Formats: sequence, C-alpha cells, structure tokens
Amino acid sequence: MENLIGIFIAVLPPFLLLGVGALARSVGWLRAEADASLSMITIRILYPCFTLFHILENGNTKLDGATTLMIAFGFASILIGFFLAWFASKVFRIEEESVRTFRFCAGIFNYGFIAIPVALAFFDTNIVVNIILFNLGVEIAIWTIGILILTANKLSLKGLLNPPAIAVIIGLALQTTGGKQLIPSFFWEVIEILGQCSIPIGLLLIGGSFYQLVHNFRFSNGLRTEIASLLVRNLLFPCLVICFVASKFCPSNIPYLREVLVIQAAMPAGIFAVVIVSNYSANSVTAMRTISVTMLVSLLTLPIWLSIGFAVL
Repeated sequence: MENLIGIFIAVLPPFLLLGVGALARSVGWLRAEADASLSMITIRILYPCFTLFHILENGNTKLDGATTLMIAFGFASILIGFFLAWFASKVFRIEEESVRTFRFCAGIFNYGFIAIPVALAFFDTNIVVNIILFNLGVEIAIWTIGILILTANKLSLKGLLNPPAIAVIIGLALQTTGGKQLIPSFFWEVIEILGQCSIPIGLLLIGGSFYQLVHNFRFSNGLRTEIASLLVRNLLFPCLVICFVASKFCPSNIPYLREVLVIQAAMPAGIFAVVIVSNYSANSVTAMRTISVTMLVSLLTLPIWLSIGFAVL
C-alpha cells in the first residue's frame, strides 16, 4: 500500500500541470484562440528540439537492431490498441456514426507529454531517448493505419513527414556523423532551452483542452462508449502488455524496452487524438467521451498498473 501511495505521489506532477492548464483556461488566462498557435509552436519547434537534444545528448544512441526493435514495438503497440478498440466496438455495439472515431481514439495512448515525465519520475534520463524511438513507431502507426481507420480512405503516408519524426531522423543521422559536436555551442544551448519548454507547455495546453472536454462532456447512450473506452485503455491493453513483459517472449537483452512498455501500458487515451479527429471532421463528441473518461480514471489506474509493472520488472 505504501508503494502504491508513493507511485501515486510520483506521478502527480504532470497531472498537476494539467490542472494548472485547466485553471488557466477556466479563468481566461489561456484562451482557446491561442491553442492553434501554441500547439503549432510546441509540435513544430519545442518538441523537435526536445527530441534532438535527448538523442544527441545520449552518445550511445545510433541506428542499429535495438533501435529498429524499439520502433517496431511502438508500431505494434498501436496496432494492438486498434484491434482491442475494434473488438470493444463490436461487443458494445458502438453506433455507426461514432465507431471509427472510437476505434481511433481508444486505440491510441498518451505516449509523450504524460508518459515522459512519469517515466522520469522512476528511471534515469536515458529512458527519454528510448521513449522517443518507441514513439517514432507510434507516430508511423497513427498516421498510416490510424488515419485509414478514421477516414476509411486509401492508405496515406503524407502524415509521416511531421516535425517530431523528422527530428528523430535528423538526430540519428547526426549521431552517426559526429553527434552534438557538429552543432555550435550557442545553437546547442538554444536547442536545450527550447526543448526544456516542450513538456510543461504541452501539458498546460492539454490541461486547457481537457477543461473544455470535461466542460462540454455529455454521456453516451447507455454509457457504451465510456465503458468500452475504459475496457480498452484502462484494463485490457495494460493487462496484455504487462503479461507480455512478464513472459519469455519479451526480449531480455533490451531491458529498457520492458521499462518503456510498462510506462506506456499504463497511459490513458492520448488527448492529441481529438485534434486529429477535428482536422478530419470526424465525431468530436465521441473523441471527447473516450479521452475524458480514460484520463480521469487513470488517476486511479495509472499508479496501480505501474505498481504491477514495476513488480514484474
């Protein structure tokens, strides 16, 4: 019990930052009109700098078999989430107008802005690079298979050329040709400062958006969407992943893969999914239901799954 309380306290800071963002939105300090520009700065400048800094700061990061495996597991984790969401949508008979959005949102976990600060509460800074590589696979799955699920159109690859993914590729390329020594010290300092801003600003923005999600929240008919979302994100997915981590099939020669899997398994649905849903004119109400309920319940389930996962590790 003491261990569970300690884990709960350790994961509180990112949720408190979410609360600050929600408070700022509620009193009008963080206006909705600023979301588009701040999100663009975060995704196109701050987070790529964060990615580039951590890849180059870790001198051991290079493109090899272990790196490829991390990316592959990130891709596979999202496919498993999509499959579970498809299964739940069939069991709970999610409405036709909502089912694609549900499968997309319930299939994606909050793989970055919450996962990274939670991971840093328990592991050293090297885990950040491993999460970044894992998340490259996540991004590939979201912008290919995910968009296909959401829109039912042909498979498209244009979303793969996004700034965080490009930053990973540039970072790995620089690492093989000389690393951060190739970057002037004054420019490196700017990259570090900008990168340090990414997680706090990202969480504030998510908190502000989450306030609006909860503020406008309406339950679905028979709570089918909410219960199905909890089943996928807060129960089935973490259970499957942690069972895999405990099994003999999980590669034992890459211990940091097991650590990343435990962290990501415990995450709620990713709130960034609602932005993608809006951009593709899908069902935003279903997205809000899925994301809101898994986020709120994760305050309880996240420490529990982390406690179980750490015991397995």
